[in-house]
Amino acid sequence: MITVKDHKQGQLFDPWAFLGPKRRQRLDESWAGLFREHILGELPVSEVAGHFSSEMGRPTKEIHTVLAVMLLQQTLDLTEQECIDQLAYSIQWHYALNLPEESDQHKYICPKTLWRSPDHDPREPAQN
Repeated sequence: MITVKDHKQGQLFDPWAFLGPKRRQRLDESWAGLFREHILGELPVSEVAGHFSSEMGRPTKEIHTVLAVMLLQQTLDLTEQECIDQLAYSIQWHYALNLPEESDQHKYICPKTLWRSPDHDPREPAQN
């Protein structure tokens, strides 16, 4: 199963209503608000989704989330573990990726998703 959430579709209830107005304003005015508003919905999900089978294998992680995590990892020059920790615990990352749900399914990503092999350094270009 291929999991893709439409981030351009509005929501009936604000999942971020638990944030007070000051914290919400700070998030909206930070890199997280910019990422959520202008980048998240524009990620090339349809190009990536074509490489997965809807009939075989385990369900995918939400593809916007995976692409966004990889983009933020490279942009912020994070290790895999730092990236996993940010996704699991950072309210800025949750807001940027539009992840209000509090479950491992939404806020945990396996290190194997982020690298190709145990000895692969993501900062080095791929070898052909």
